[in-house]
Amino acid sequence: MAVRVGVIGVGLWGTMHVEAYQGLPHVEVVAVADADARVAERVAATHGISRWFADHRELCALQNLDAVSIVTPEAEHLGPVLAAAQAGKHILVEKPMASTVADAVAIVNTARQADVLLMPGHILRFEDRYAVVHEKLASGDLGRVVTIQARRNRTKLTRRKYARAHPVFAVAVHDIDLLLWYSGAHATRVRAWQRNITGGPTPDVFWGVVEFDNGILGILESTWLTPDAAGIPSDDVLHLITERGVASLDFSRDGLSVWTESGYTIPDVTIAPRIRGRIAGALASELSYFAACAQTRQQPQVVRGEDAVEGIRVAAALVESAEKGKEIGL
Repeated sequence: MAVRVGVIGVGLWGTMHVEAYQGLPHVEVVAVADADARVAERVAATHGISRWFADHRELCALQNLDAVSIVTPEAEHLGPVLAAAQAGKHILVEKPMASTVADAVAIVNTARQADVLLMPGHILRFEDRYAVVHEKLASGDLGRVVTIQARRNRTKLTRRKYARAHPVFAVAVHDIDLLLWYSGAHATRVRAWQRNITGGPTPDVFWGVVEFDNGILGILESTWLTPDAAGIPSDDVLHLITERGVASLDFSRDGLSVWTESGYTIPDVTIAPRIRGRIAGALASELSYFAACAQTRQQPQVVRGEDAVEGIRVAAALVESAEKGKEIGL
């Protein structure tokens, strides 16, 4: 029997959830919801979905619904989680799971008390190359981790779209999750710096250092200053050094580039590429895993709610450190 899902929040990334689910053989998208009724109606019509709502609570109340993807803005996750859990629906909530530690803890506790599955949308755990690094660490092939450096830089256009969130919560939270996943340790203290070069509500330059209780050092970089015309929407790098070797990943040299009269571009071939009319890549793998967990009622193990809470703790401490200009202990 197919898993019946609904998607709450169908902006750009929420619509990608809809398309990725519809490409999975064991999933049926039965409804969408968005605070903007016109958006919900348009997405439903475009993708052949019979039910759409402006109120997420109405979607969660549907009887023929097993699970939901919550893809609302960062600070608006708790309400849909409460509604879904109360209705007994399994929950995937996009990253960052919350914009505060209190909300993150409330989300985990709510799902636990309702006895529903909860999975944070940390998609990089489902991207093959990042996953291979984790496999090699888990097998002992690379030995003990010493340092992890992660860069996640974006264009000025991206900042204009997503400046509602601090870059730590908008993009660096991906790398915080990788640091926690690869280190297998708890962060003990952080120090961060930020700058606002172009003006606006949030910084466009961020650097952070995270120290773990097993001695590992993590270095984070996130800037929003890549020129729009550069053709490199995702300047993402991982450089992991161990006692036996190095693992290195560079999204700005992803193996495929396209040169045209209008410029140079690097198409997405890993996160959510559209291939033969379907969304593939890490997003499809992530949603397929979530649907399989919902079908078997097995709590996700690749990424858990508790992992996301720890990531939000580190993210909040990094922002505090950058704003106060001092080291913060955890």
